[in-house]
Amino acid sequence: MWNEKAYKKSFSWPDGVRLPIAISVHHQSEEATCPMPDGQPDPFDYSERQYGARRGAWRLLEIIGKHNVRGTWLICGATLEKYPEVSRAVQKAGHCIAGHTYAHEMMCNMPPDTEVALIKKTVAVFEDLLGEHIRGWRTCFASHNTLDLLLEHSDIEWDGSMWNDDLPSLIEGHGRKMLEIPFATYSDTALGVDITNPAFPPSRFSTWNANPPDFMLRGLKSAFDALYERGAERAVMMPLVVHDFITGRPFRSKVLDEFLSYAKQFEGVVFTGHDELARWSRQSGAAGEFEGRGGACAGAASAVPRMIWR
Repeated sequence: MWNEKAYKKSFSWPDGVRLPIAISVHHQSEEATCPMPDGQPDPFDYSERQYGARRGAWRLLEIIGKHNVRGTWLICGATLEKYPEVSRAVQKAGHCIAGHTYAHEMMCNMPPDTEVALIKKTVAVFEDLLGEHIRGWRTCFASHNTLDLLLEHSDIEWDGSMWNDDLPSLIEGHGRKMLEIPFATYSDTALGVDITNPAFPPSRFSTWNANPPDFMLRGLKSAFDALYERGAERAVMMPLVVHDFITGRPFRSKVLDEFLSYAKQFEGVVFTGHDELARWSRQSGAAGEFEGRGGACAGAASAVPRMIWR
């Protein structure tokens, strides 16, 4: 069982920070390729996604480096095993690194023992291949048990799986605390690949070939403008999610490049990793800036919907 605490309205970011932007690069390449009716990977979708590790991740790393900003790379364990040179370059560049499940499994479909095993397997891959014990996690489609399992069976310090707020919250349970740092899909995942399998019709998660780059750029600027305006009155943050196989394409990477140039013009905008956001949040929590939201949640059918839709 866990309890959630939110920021008090009096909370503010460190001096000089009006709007932190948290770039999340999902480095997953061909993990989560859609299956054909016979269970085999969809060849079109597989090759589309494989572009992420072959070219897309390198392009994103180059663009982020060009702007001299820092972000968080959410990396699947299987992707790290297949393309370790990408993750080593990310590590060398000083970005925050976190786990994104082993093979982009949909944890909402997994029993608790399987989810725990996959969390531990992923953590072990990072230790073996990067020599790094990860402190952050973003699951793929959280289960009703995800937060309980992370609290009870790991030492993960922050999770970024929920979509439910403009600020982090504190999750307490199983004798320890963990930060929940929300994210959003208004960058590229709400805008995916044409799937040849008719069993997977187009949805808001598989329409990005239908949306031109200028649509993405307008969306990012609109989100930024609204949050920057709000940031003058109270603390907010902007999650910015990009995928190696989507925004890593040349025509979409240009959108990220242009957006970074746009946002950097504004005073008080800071691009930061989730580890730094977590540190700021813990410091605020120690200063009494968190307050209870009321109620408690356990690993049951009501747990995750309460977090997402509250």
